[in-house]
Amino acid sequence: MKRLAHLSFAIATLIAPIQAHAQQYDPARNCVRFPQQANPAAETQYLLAHPNIPVCPSSNPDRAGQAGVLDQISRDRVNNTRTQICAMNGQRC
Repeated sequence: MKRLAHLSFAIATLIAPIQAHAQQYDPARNCVRFPQQANPAAETQYLLAHPNIPVCPSSNPDRAGQAGVLDQISRDRVNNTRTQICAMNGQRC
């Protein structure tokens, strides 16, 4: 019984630092969130130890910046399409 207790303590001691790097487990979405300061080695160890658990998407702190980039991409696509249409019709826009 003492050996079992010692073994379980040793396993818990080895796994604790790996689990500490998983900021929280979201049971509703069945995913793990990692802290903002990345620790790739610890995250890799955790993911190798728990291969079937997906990682939650990270939060986006700059939603306005993301929206601006998406708007710019949309405007560029419209302008490129308009330029192509004009070129196919032999016009200059």
